[in-house]
Amino acid sequence: MKSEKGFTLLELLITMAIMGILTVSVVNLYGAISKLEKERATKKEMEEIKKSIVNYYQKNLVLPLPDSNYILSIDELELPPSAQTDENYKDKYYVYVATNQADPFADLKVDGKTIGTTASVLISSGRNLRFEEENSTLSDGIYTQKSSNTDFDDILIYISQSELETSISWRREIEEELAVLNQAAQILAENDDDNDGFVDEDTTDPSGNWDGLTNWNLVSGVSSLTNAGLVRDANKVVDPWGIEYIWDATQHKFYSSGPNKEDEWGMGDDIDL
Repeated sequence: MKSEKGFTLLELLITMAIMGILTVSVVNLYGAISKLEKERATKKEMEEIKKSIVNYYQKNLVLPLPDSNYILSIDELELPPSAQTDENYKDKYYVYVATNQADPFADLKVDGKTIGTTASVLISSGRNLRFEEENSTLSDGIYTQKSSNTDFDDILIYISQSELETSISWRREIEEELAVLNQAAQILAENDDDNDGFVDEDTTDPSGNWDGLTNWNLVSGVSSLTNAGLVRDANKVVDPWGIEYIWDATQHKFYSSGPNKEDEWGMGDDIDL
């Protein structure tokens, strides 16, 4: 009977070489996957910061300006200190650049394209911890998001002027409707001469504000304006979220409860003129 033989030296060397190749491949694959995971995590964090910036703009109609050295202003955005740095790349600070109506830049450009005189960019230096190409000079308002250079690893997201304008389209609608309601409130308070809750609605009312008094108590909400015939369009008495505009009897003006649909007494995300 023929005896079995073990592996020859050549076979062992070939096996070890194959295992080495497989090990290197696995290590490289792991490194590539790890890199992608870090990039995804950074982009996700940057998108959350972007939402905070847009929300700030919706409330204030201006962009939050950066702190010194183009560092994100976490106080204005009500973000934790960790939001200033890219935790996935050795706590390197994000770069945040913003402009409001040509101040301090005439315009912001990304990859050679204009994004507007009211716009912002947020940049991560990536794994090499260097801001590259146009991102290396922050003071000129010109930045790079995509590059043909394979070594370029900056991550940039931007908010364009058109995107910001779209984000406040509902606010403009609110402001227009509040202007109508407040004007009607003024008329009602000054021209209900016989205190019946209506504005010179028939021949029994004297013309003009005969007693010279402004009775703001007559304005109790949008119903008082509709009852007086001052506002006839039902769409003008509710905000974009279907909530009736609220009367502030102290300030003598109407306001919206805002996107959260909760009356916060003119605070929070409530909106007025």
